[in-house]
Amino acid sequence: FAFKISTLQHVIQAILFDLDETLIYDEAVCDHAFKICALSVTNDAATASSLAVSAAAHARRSWQALPAAALEYANRIGHSAFEGLWAQYDSSIPSEALLESVIEDYRLRTWSAALEECGLHGDPAQLATLWSTMRSRYPLYPDADELLVRLKKSYKLGIVTNGVRHLQRRKLEGCGLMNWFDAVAISGEVGIGKPERGIFDWVAGQLNVSLEDCVMVGDNSARDVQGGINAGIQTVYIERGFKPRTASATLEVKTLLEILPWLESNA
Repeated sequence: FAFKISTLQHVIQAILFDLDETLIYDEAVCDHAFKICALSVTNDAATASSLAVSAAAHARRSWQALPAAALEYANRIGHSAFEGLWAQYDSSIPSEALLESVIEDYRLRTWSAALEECGLHGDPAQLATLWSTMRSRYPLYPDADELLVRLKKSYKLGIVTNGVRHLQRRKLEGCGLMNWFDAVAISGEVGIGKPERGIFDWVAGQLNVSLEDCVMVGDNSARDVQGGINAGIQTVYIERGFKPRTASATLEVKTLLEILPWLESNA
């Protein structure tokens, strides 16, 4: 179902996609990881549920307590608390080296605080390792491959994703999406993230197309849609139910395949 459609002003040559929660599941995999970790501590379902909720809350809280420079960098490139629970960092990049220096303590504090809050005994280090293992799954939304194979015939395709280099590339390779894309822009590699215009300029250059001839597709209104608006391009907002709508997109859809008739009608 399309909420809003406006007429395209340019001949579209390239479609740009966000990654997390646009093409691959994110929230559901994180929730599953917390659940499995909690069940490894206690067989009581209610207590396990409380521990999972507590761990997620403490992860967010402890993330905000990171050193100011590390948190500023994470916010700038769109690297989140839950990603900090399993990311690897490039020590040759000073800001990532700073994150690397504090990340083990962050992960241990997350689980230690959750266990204490719930009155449970467990090994925070083992829980941190198990969470990373359980989170290292990359399920695609069911219509992602079908959309991409159909678009690939007529458009150049690009990824524009926020996060650290190693983690985002790990996701792309793990979910088998790299085959479809002609260019990948990762904020941690480019040095600038959505919603700033610079990352869109960069990927358009890699695709050898004019920025105005691109469309941005994503689930995050504040970063994907607003980023597209900042770049002066058409946008598609896909409603996944996890983030509030804060900017008005050119097209709003519930499923990825709803993008096709809109593109065809404006070809």
